[in-house]
Order: sequence, then structure tokens, then C-alpha cells
Amino acid sequence: MLRSKKNIGKWLALSSAGVLLAACGGGNTAESGQAAGTAVDVTALPEAGDFEETVELHLSGSFTQGNIEDDNWVQQKLEEKFNVDIENTKVDTWNKDEASIMIASGDLPDAFAFTGGSMTPKEFFENGLTRSIPREMIEKYMPRYTAMLNENENGLGWELNKVPGTEDEYFALTGHQTHTKGIIWAPTLRLDWMEELGLELPDDMEPIGDSDGYERIYWTNQSYSLEDLEKILTAFTYEDPDGNGKDDTYGLLPYNSDLNWATTLFGAHGVAPSYNLMENDELKMPVISEGYKETLNLLADWNEKGLIDPEWTTLTAQTAWEKYQTGSAGYFIAQRTYLAQEDWTKGRAPHNVIAADPDAKLLAFAPEVGPDGTQGEQSYMPVTLFGDSMQISADVTDEELARYLQMFDYINHDPEPWVNYGNPGEHSDWQGEEGNSALIVRPEFPREEGDMGFWAYSFRSYPNERGVYLSHPKTTELNELFFTKPEVVDEMAIRPYRHDLFDETEYADLNGRYGAQLTTIADEFRMNGITGSIDIEAEWDAYVERYLENGGSQLLEELEKAPLVEDLLSGEVE
Repeated sequence: MLRSKKNIGKWLALSSAGVLLAACGGGNTAESGQAAGTAVDVTALPEAGDFEETVELHLSGSFTQGNIEDDNWVQQKLEEKFNVDIENTKVDTWNKDEASIMIASGDLPDAFAFTGGSMTPKEFFENGLTRSIPREMIEKYMPRYTAMLNENENGLGWELNKVPGTEDEYFALTGHQTHTKGIIWAPTLRLDWMEELGLELPDDMEPIGDSDGYERIYWTNQSYSLEDLEKILTAFTYEDPDGNGKDDTYGLLPYNSDLNWATTLFGAHGVAPSYNLMENDELKMPVISEGYKETLNLLADWNEKGLIDPEWTTLTAQTAWEKYQTGSAGYFIAQRTYLAQEDWTKGRAPHNVIAADPDAKLLAFAPEVGPDGTQGEQSYMPVTLFGDSMQISADVTDEELARYLQMFDYINHDPEPWVNYGNPGEHSDWQGEEGNSALIVRPEFPREEGDMGFWAYSFRSYPNERGVYLSHPKTTELNELFFTKPEVVDEMAIRPYRHDLFDETEYADLNGRYGAQLTTIADEFRMNGITGSIDIEAEWDAYVERYLENGGSQLLEELEKAPLVEDLLSGEVE
């Protein structure tokens, strides 16, 4: 029988807001206990590749959503290869509430990387829930992972997730997000509507392909000013662009679950919705910046003019995609992978309208230009391509850790693709050159988890040797055309002004304390402002004051201690 972790539960209590610490004392330090960094005699552990003793491991991964079946195909192959007995995690770890219940029950997997969670990896460690990972064990059991850290960004990955006060222990393994290189978003317009209405078209627009729907997706390096975009949105709303004789189209179709739909509109005012900025010689959170206010005023004006679908306040990204597919709106933001029509983007706007309507055409263009000539979008990663964390539970022994590290190294770094895609030619197919393009799981098999177990034990890391299997040939073409061109990234990727890359401040703790309330304050103001329920200008000062009084000031004060991003990018921060 596999181990229970009921002892962990004493640290936590569940509340309606998530997990709150019930006991803050006795957390890990570099000096207290095995999980806190007691020296490991690596020479006493088995040699790499020695799997003589069977090891039991309770596993999950970045993609664990409760759909795994026991004795799945990948599980059986891993158990045989590494001589392990795997207990599967059958909780949706993308759901914050479900993850919180699992944590509170004390049944943490031996290895986990929760997408939905209420604590940072550092907080998990400081509260005794996870153990440290010695560098000596990493180098002994993880040659591919070690090479990845050594060979990228001048070894920066070795400086992340360090146990405070140590030089060679880590409270988590880190991922390399090569798929996020460059910028990832571009606005799109219904080109067939523009043609129907006789609107002026860019001289340089070209289809991104000649078949399979690509001949109906056009790209231009040109952009539109916000004024010119408004004229197009107005025509889409009031001039019957689909020719059905009904007043049933809108220019813009937002949603309320996140701000991806407006990332380039905010960028036209110099704002990345998630990143702090310097404005008028003052460090600010984005939601209290003048650029943010200008964007809200623009959207409120468009709403008053009827250019925005009024149902947006009730829509999530998913339901907005579904509505867009019916031909209700002419503008929608797209990731480069959506334009490439990658398999996993089926059903997402604007990819979905190309599949649904054989007459639909799209024009994708560079981010809009604001009134001051500003143009850009929030960078997907704030500073580095290193990110995300795989953590090890506190009661995992050194022997178990040694086995798991070898599994991790193979699952996430070995060029063999079967743990995520099965056997090419049997379970999946190459979209381009064999061994050097995207792999697509055949429709008769579950893409993730299920009875095959694809991605069930994988980490959200895409190092170069594995990232290629996500590389749709068309996405690669688009990257070379625009999205990863150095001059484009330098000019258009909006990064934070300060960022606590090495977790040296108390910002994460303060954000855990105040973040939810501040998000509510900002969300309510944005919703009421855009819909016209309040006068943005008249209420702005009171809104900013309320934001600052409810924790915003504390967050900004702590951020002042974080490194400048320009110094991090230049390597001037040690």
C-alpha cells in the first residue's frame, strides 16, 4: 500500500477563499530537518540507472485534471522502465478548490505542479509541505535537465527556486518555456467583411498559405491606429457586413474571464495588464495607471457607440469563442498558434470561424498604434523563458527522490516522444518533417490522460529537444515572419518595470494577503466603467485611493525592493 500523507494536513485549514495556513511556525529553513536541507550522502544512494529496488510513487504533473485511468498505457511503460509502482492523482489540479481540498486533506502527490493553487512553491516549502532537492542529486540523476540549465541564458536557471540561505539546494525544479519566445498575440479582422464593405485593405497583405484554410488567413506587417480601427468596428456594427439584412453584428466581442481580448489595446496605451510600470516617475500597478484609464475610456466610448456586444459581461473566453464562430463580431485577438490552426486550438476564435464558414477570411496585423505612437503587448514571460515549478513532497525519501529525478529527466527531456504522444505512426502523426515537427495524437485516442496516459506525468516545460514536437510548421513560419523577429520583440514586448525574479522580497506573501481583494476592486471598476455604470473620470481618484488603501500601497512599497527588469535582462543583477 502506498504511503498516506495525513501528517501534512495539520499545517492547513480550508476556507472559502482557498487554503489558509493554520500553523506558521516550524517552517523549513536551510538548517532544520531533512526536508529543510540536511546534507544528503549522495554516494550512499544507488547509481544512476540502478533500478533494482521497486519504488512506490504517487505522481501527478502539470496537466493533471482528474481524467487519468489506472494502469494506463504510459503508466505501464514507465513502471516497467524504472521499476516503480505508480499511484495516480485523480483530482483536477487546475481547479483551485479541488487542489485546496487535496492539500488540506494531507494527500499531496510525491511530485506536483498545481495549475490551480493558493501558495507559491516557496510558501509550500517554508511551511514544511515540500522538501529540498540537492544540486548534487540533480547533477547525478538528471543529465539532460542539468545540460538544459547549463546551456541556456548563461545558467540563469540554477539561480531560480533556491532554498534561501543555500547555494546548492532547491525547493522546486524549474521548466524552460521555449514555446513562449517572442510575442504571441496579434489582432484580427474579418477580411471578408472588409471586402464586402469596400474598406481599404493593406497593400502588403498576403495569405499565410495556399490551402487547408491558410489561403483565407492573411497577414500584414502594417497596423491600424485606434482611430482607424474604430472606423472599421463602426462599419462592422452598422453596415451589415455579412449581408443578411439584419442588425446582428458587432465590432468587438470581449469577455470577462481575463484580459487577453484587449492585450494589444492596452498595449497601445503602454500598459501590460499584469505588469507594474513606471509612469510619471512613479512605480504603479497597471490597473491604477493613466494608460489603463485611457484604455477604459476608449472601451467605454466604444460601448456607448454600440460597437461592443452587450453580452460580453456574461461571457467567458470559451463562450465568447463559441459566439464568435456564429459570425457575430469582426475583431478578435489571436495567438500565433491559432493562426497556424494548430490542432489544440480547434474551437478557439478566430481559428474556429475558418473551419465553420468556408467564405470567412481573416486579416491578422501588428498590434494597434495608440495616440502617442505606442504599440505592443504584454510579454508572456516577464523576464526569462525559465518558469513554472515541479515540487517534491516533504516525506519523499532520498531513495525515492533519486528514482523520480531520473523519471523526470526522461519524461520531460528525452527526445523519445511516447510519454506525450504514444508511438508515431500508431498513436500520433507528424505534421511535417518526421522527428522535427509537431506530433498530433490521432482522434481515436485521448489527447491527455485517459486510458493512454499521455501528458499525465509531464511537467510544463518545453526544452528545445522536446519543444520541437509542439512546433507546427506554420507556427514556425509565422514566428520567422513576425512574432520572434528580434526587432519586433525589442519594440513590442511590454515587460514589468521591476520583478522579483529570485523571490527575494515579501511581495508574494503580500500578494497572497491582498491580491484577491485588489483583483475584485479592479474588476468591478473595469466592468462598471466600460458598461457606463460609472463615470470613469469622476470616480478615478476614489478608485485609486481605495486600491492603495486595501493593500496596493504595501505591494508597491515591496516591489521597490525588487530588481529592475532592464538590469535582469542585461545580466547586471547577480
